[in-house]
Order: sequence, then C-alpha cells, then structure tokens
Amino acid sequence: MASWLLQGCGGIKPQAPATANQTIAPKELPPVISNIHIPIKVEMKPFFKMADDAFDKEFKGSDKPCSGLRYDYKVKREPLQISGSGKTVNLNLDMAYGFKGEYCAACLFETCVNPPVPFSCGWNEKLRRVNVKLSSDIEILPNYQVKSASRFTDIKTIDPCEVTFANININSILQSRLKPRLGEFAGMIDAEVAKQNLKPYVKPIWDALQEDIKIDMVGYLRFQPREISLGEINMNGSQLSFSVGLKAAPFISIQPASATPSEIPNLSAYKKSSGFEVYTDLYMNYDTLSAQVYSTIKDQVFEMGSKKIKVTYIKLFPAREKLGVEVGFSGSNKGVFYLLSVPEFNAKTSQLRLKNVEYDIATKNILIKSAKWLLDETIRKKMEEQMVFDVSDLVKLTRESINASLNQKMDYGVRLQGSLQELDIKDYSIRPDALLVRSLTKGNLQVFVNQ
Repeated sequence: MASWLLQGCGGIKPQAPATANQTIAPKELPPVISNIHIPIKVEMKPFFKMADDAFDKEFKGSDKPCSGLRYDYKVKREPLQISGSGKTVNLNLDMAYGFKGEYCAACLFETCVNPPVPFSCGWNEKLRRVNVKLSSDIEILPNYQVKSASRFTDIKTIDPCEVTFANININSILQSRLKPRLGEFAGMIDAEVAKQNLKPYVKPIWDALQEDIKIDMVGYLRFQPREISLGEINMNGSQLSFSVGLKAAPFISIQPASATPSEIPNLSAYKKSSGFEVYTDLYMNYDTLSAQVYSTIKDQVFEMGSKKIKVTYIKLFPAREKLGVEVGFSGSNKGVFYLLSVPEFNAKTSQLRLKNVEYDIATKNILIKSAKWLLDETIRKKMEEQMVFDVSDLVKLTRESINASLNQKMDYGVRLQGSLQELDIKDYSIRPDALLVRSLTKGNLQVFVNQ
C-alpha cells in the first residue's frame, strides 16, 4: 500500500506518525513532606480565675500562748493579677492585714505574772498593705494537658507595722503564718490549670487541613497532616502563645480525595517551619496551543529558491514521549507534513518551546519523492523558531488561583493565610488532549483558629 496520496496537482498527504495519539502513563505525583507553622494564642485569665475564685478573699487567725506574744490577725486580698513572659506566669496579689494582741513577759499557773502589754496595728484603723508574688512555670504535655508549677516567690510589706517585743518582729511572725496559705493557693492554681486541655484549640486545624481545598483551574488541594508538634511557648501578659508544627504531605488531585480523616495524634518533637511544597500539574490544551502558534505563523512565507509555501493550519497531537505537529500548507505545493518535537519549558520567560523539531519518517519518505526542497534545513529551523508558546497567562492564573486558595475561611473556625512564592517546572507528560506540565509549588502558610 502506498504511504501517501497526491491530492490534485502537487497535493501531499503522508500518513500520520506511527506513534500518533499514543501516550505514556504519567508518573504519580511524588509526595513532598512539608512543615507548616500555626500560631495559637490562649487567654490564661480564665484558668487562673478559677483558682482565684476558690481561694478565700478574707481569712483570720490567732495564737494565744500564756507567755510571749498573744495575737489575732486578719487578712483581706484583692483579685489575682496575671502577667507573664517566656514560659513563666507572674502572679501578683495585693493584700492588706491588721493585728492586735498583747505581750506577757512571764506566766505562772496559766496566769501572766505582770500585766500584759497591749499592741495593735491595722486594727480598728486602715489595714496595712503587703504585696505577694507567685510564679507559675507553664508546660504543655504530649497529651495536650497544660501543666503548671506554681510557687511563692516574694512578700513585701508596703507600710509595715513596726511592732517588736523581746526582739520578735510581729511582721515576721505574720508572714510565717501567711506562707502556708500562699502555698495552698499555689497548689490550687496548679490543680485548676491541670484541668485544661489544649486539644480543642488544635483539633479544628487538624480536621480542617484534611478537607479538600478547591483551586480553580488546578484541582483540589489537601494537606494530609501526619504529625503534630508544639513549639516553644511564650507568655505575653495574660496570653499564652505557642506554635503548632504540622508535618504534612500535601497533594493536589483533579478529583476530590476520598481518604478517611484521621484522628489527631499526640504531640511529637517540634520542627520550626512556615513553608510547604506540593506538586501540581498544569494542563496546556493542544487546541489552544495550536491556535496560539498558528496566529504567529499564519502570515509568514517560507521560501527556498523559487519555491515557497504558506502554513494554512497547525495541529498538535501526542506521539508517545514526543509532541507531534501536523502542518497544513499551500503554495508551490500543498498538503500536509508531520513534525516530531520535544517540549521544553522556560520558567523565567513562561514560554513553552518545541525543541529538536524533525520531520517524521513517513513525511521524509514522501518529501524525498515529491517535494525534496521542503526538507531543506532552513525551513525546518525556521519552523522550530516559530514553535514558541507564551503560557504566562496560564501561569499567572494558576498562581492567582493557588494564592486565593491559601487565603480563605474553612470549616471549624479555621482561617488560612498564605502566599505562593515559587512555581518551578520539573517535568512534563504527553496526554491525549493536553500537555501536562508538572510544577513544584512552594509557598508559606499560616493557619489561625477562631478561639
């Protein structure tokens, strides 16, 4: 059977390449492990307020031996004030006290030998002020429980009572009575803080990032979290700040994912990072690319001596690992010839160029017999120079679409805030109706949860 047909005078119609419309299955998108930085802030006032509400606002005491100091005391306190820095919560407690009593120099048969000497301070008069300081070191356990280690650190009398008998300072005695109560208060603080669990702050993020995020023109992004960790905590005033590190294997697919969401795991070691990487495929439709290159080549005349042709249409098609080009022409001869090429993408210029353009073997055989002049290297090179496609609009729209998907509100009160930094072309695949260009997308992402 002849491999070509003559259509009218000088008509050329070779068979299409043997590999025409054949494709090779694309490689699976490789997973890229990413670490995403998620800042979380927790107001600690409610936690400490529970202990503050449970601790007495007023308390009294006394000590009445037969000899020595006999006294009654009373103490009032203000609400607990909270501030902090680093891992430490500073607790400030303003208190006021007063006491009255008497001093008995000696006692016999439970009776004071001499008349006791009375004394008082802040009793039936304005209470004397004292400032107490406590500290709590905050830690978050792998099971998301909050742990605090509270301790009394300082007590300072602002307007002390200068009452001393037998070299015994009444203020020192009163402080020794207060310290056990303050230690009890520190224990109450730790007990209340220990009831708190930070999982409700973190779980919405874990759940939300397992949902599909629609990216127009691209597909569906799912971050697919695998591990979760907690970074260094920091107190700023009454607010506890910490960073959640999410180890994820994000991927983009054409169809929504059907994977079953996983349960949030315990915390693991923290690795600080704010970036993510994910592969995505850009689809460059053959019809669109064909129309684009034809628009630049349609008015050109290719000449070789007295012979010349003009391109009437261009049609791209798959040819296994290469891209085929069907070229219709008219002029000194008319008909069709077929080229084979290798795609090359230039990320800096956002251009797709067909390299190593050559005539298909069936086309060569026909041209040798009917229009050998078309095989001239000058025409092939000129054709190769014209096989340039501007895909900047596609890249621009893809960037905008991904950026939009990284800045949106999601379920569970979660909000994404991110930006695309790089879109690097890594590979390509010849598909039946489009050239699939694989790119590695790099960006920054922060996740906020409504608390």
